[in-house]
Amino acid sequence: MTPAGYFQGPGPDLLAQGGVLTPSIRRDLADLNRQFLELGLRPELSHDPRFAWSGPVRSGLLGTDASTLGRMASCPFALFGIRLPAPAADGRPIGSRVEDGAAVIASSEPWHGRCLAFVHSALFVALRLADTAPLAARIALGLSPGAELRLNEMCQSEVAQLATCPDVIHPRWPAEPRFWGMLRGAARQCSPASWQWAHCFGICLLGPDLDGFAEHASPASRRPPPR
Repeated sequence: MTPAGYFQGPGPDLLAQGGVLTPSIRRDLADLNRQFLELGLRPELSHDPRFAWSGPVRSGLLGTDASTLGRMASCPFALFGIRLPAPAADGRPIGSRVEDGAAVIASSEPWHGRCLAFVHSALFVALRLADTAPLAARIALGLSPGAELRLNEMCQSEVAQLATCPDVIHPRWPAEPRFWGMLRGAARQCSPASWQWAHCFGICLLGPDLDGFAEHASPASRRPPPR
């Protein structure tokens, strides 16, 4: 069955145009996607876990021209995922549990600074969306309701410490060459129909990320009151 045939839930047009993903969210997503692709395709970062595409997917991306990659980045969802570390049983804050991550990330010098800046940007966009547009955070970034809540409970210094964790960012659909091929073809053809197919297929792959689409909390109820 085609992606359009088994797709359930909001369609790409609703996500892109119906207020779920506003123009500012689409702009930020495109910028983050562009940075993710640019960094992930650097030879120096080919073994970095944050850009661990499968061989066929990476090969296809490496063979794609810069203009097409730029158009691929404009899809209405992040091409990377955000994975929060499991809460510590002893209740220690995140900042005290990711010290080893900084050493791992530092091994990617001289790209360490750019990678860390990208992860900071991605996390702060996620924090903003989790606070003001939780549905968009779930659709665009694949955040679960639990992850949204945890982000809302973090202060900015904790988010900054989280950015040093080596696996907080990971590629979405790293072993789905069909999706990446469809997205690449759509970016080359620039036709509404090809974009619709690629976006619909990508949204199908979101799977559990769409659970509870209609049962999201209002933005005003997300962030706990100041203590």
